[in-house]
Amino acid sequence: MRVPVAILAMTVVAGNYFTPQTAMAVTIATLDTGLDTAAAGLQGRVDPGADFIDGQLPAEDINGHGTTVGKIIADLDRTTRVMPVRVGDVSASTIKNSVLVQGINFAANSTARIMNLSLGSTSNTLAPGVTTALKNAAAAGKFIALAAGNQGRANPTYVGTASPQLGGSAITVGALDRNGNIASYSNRAGFTKNYYVLAPGFTNFNSRLGTSFATPRVSSTAAKIIAQNPRLSAQQVAEIILTTTDDMGAAGIDNIYGRGRLNTARALSAIGDVEIPDDSDDSSSSAGIVVGAVVVGAAIAGAIYYKNRKIKQTLVLDQYERPYVVDLGDTIDVRDDSIGLDGLMQSLKRRTEYSDLAVTDGLTLGVWYGEDELQRFERKTTNQLDNYEYDWSLSLQQGDKTGAYYALNMNLDPRQFFGAADEVSPYAVFDRRSLTAPYAGFAATGNMALTGYRTAKGNDIRLGLVSMDDENDLNVSSRSMLFEGSTRPHPRVKLGVQVSALSEQGSLFGGSSSGAMSVNHSETIATGLLAGVKLSRRLSLQMLYSQGYTWVDEGDKSLLSNFKGLRSDSYAIGLQSKSLLSAGDSIGVSVSRPLHVNSGNLSMTVPGSINVYTGDVSFDSETIDLSGVQRQTDVELGYHLPLGKETGFAGYMRYRHDPTGVLTSNGRYGMMMSVTSRF
Repeated sequence: MRVPVAILAMTVVAGNYFTPQTAMAVTIATLDTGLDTAAAGLQGRVDPGADFIDGQLPAEDINGHGTTVGKIIADLDRTTRVMPVRVGDVSASTIKNSVLVQGINFAANSTARIMNLSLGSTSNTLAPGVTTALKNAAAAGKFIALAAGNQGRANPTYVGTASPQLGGSAITVGALDRNGNIASYSNRAGFTKNYYVLAPGFTNFNSRLGTSFATPRVSSTAAKIIAQNPRLSAQQVAEIILTTTDDMGAAGIDNIYGRGRLNTARALSAIGDVEIPDDSDDSSSSAGIVVGAVVVGAAIAGAIYYKNRKIKQTLVLDQYERPYVVDLGDTIDVRDDSIGLDGLMQSLKRRTEYSDLAVTDGLTLGVWYGEDELQRFERKTTNQLDNYEYDWSLSLQQGDKTGAYYALNMNLDPRQFFGAADEVSPYAVFDRRSLTAPYAGFAATGNMALTGYRTAKGNDIRLGLVSMDDENDLNVSSRSMLFEGSTRPHPRVKLGVQVSALSEQGSLFGGSSSGAMSVNHSETIATGLLAGVKLSRRLSLQMLYSQGYTWVDEGDKSLLSNFKGLRSDSYAIGLQSKSLLSAGDSIGVSVSRPLHVNSGNLSMTVPGSINVYTGDVSFDSETIDLSGVQRQTDVELGYHLPLGKETGFAGYMRYRHDPTGVLTSNGRYGMMMSVTSRF
């Protein structure tokens, strides 16, 4: 659906969100002593009202009480308008019930959305006619702010008593002093506690004090809320104000402070799940697209960020359908499968133990488990054997050096069984994914059934069925089939080919299964060429190039659609040596260009504006060409030197060239050195 672009302008505020300012102006009817229309800040801000004292218009104020109320409203927001309804003469506390009823009925039938009753009396109750008039006004959709009164009593007086009877459309307002405490003169919440809030009862331009001057602060907040979404009911406006207060006194709602202190900033901020409007024409589906926890696979992230800047100002709605603008760049994480310095440090801090058991000839059961070094030290020194979690993996293998072989692996990274994994020391090139099987999947671990056949001349074929899940972190899962065949035309040379079939459930290249960048599922067919060369007894070279073609079933609620012709590739080269500088050391350097979508296109539809009166949203759709986006390049250097049986030195350096800037959080340069010792 497309509607005219209208009504919404954006102003930046602190945090990730923008707050909308609309061209509409909300009118507050002030039932008071009239208004001095010439007062500073009120010129051009006054709507025609009524005078039920002497019938003169404009409803001039001879007391100043109503003018003070109007100036507070004008000072709090430059767009809100004031409609004076004069029901008091020389005092706002000496009002005839019959006159007040006339004023309420007039305001109830006016264009004003809000009624402000900064009226007082020593009476603890309202005349039945006044109560009936207020109920009719609430039924007409008016939000009503009522002064609690200034007698310092345990319960509100006069109009302040009415809020519980008005169907959730009214709030009784008490006063705070300049120190932020409840004012000594302010009536407490009492029986109105569920509908009672506190606001400053003083002004910055005169010396007047009272709940009368706290009440327009609530009215002004209500006007700002309505300006965000004029379709809100009075009950919803009151609900927003009452549920965003700052608690005071005893925890929860109490008889003194009621709901607590008015917090206008919280009331105007997004509440609940923030969603992107859905551009579907299906009116039966009202749910939008959830913004939070959105993850995009690194392979495609560069194109989305680099090619479409509209995501920096994407329209979103909160649970009250109030519009905001969010920079999706701040809410979307890019899934980067390459190891970072934090991950490397964690791996070096862990001790991995391995045990194997020969079940029968050729059948071996292998178990790996690991724990943090500090955890291990605490366990040994305290002699506590329980309440410790271990990383564990299991492998059941059948076969000898030649002939058929089989393996069943649990909680292992399947990539370590393919590509150059067998040739590369984990200390030489820390990040080996681009040299193994880039299209195996995008979770850290998985389960695999493997079968293969190896000849005496070193020819090898293997087939693996892989299931990878990342339910704890990103809820990403995939199933894949990997075939690899290799031959050794020379004792120092290994050549091979890979074929992969990858099926991702609810994701694309490791992106999350829900959110603004989601897909239903994707299918990828990939081929790869690998080569390994032993340059000398200590030095070897490994290379892998992979290329994939992907078909995408777009998500039901996603900004992305119409995927066509997605082609991706990945390639890496690694050089490593053993015992080059010192006996037992490992050194390696690798250059890789991780998985990257470099051709194809997709459509991205982003909501751009909203008509706040109707709720109709205008959408901007753009076709994104995935070609021509510069890709990431990683250069890594690793070194490990054993210093003893349980001690070693490790050094690692990385340079990351990320021209699109989507992975800068991991740093462009990184270096780490560590000395590890086993307790």
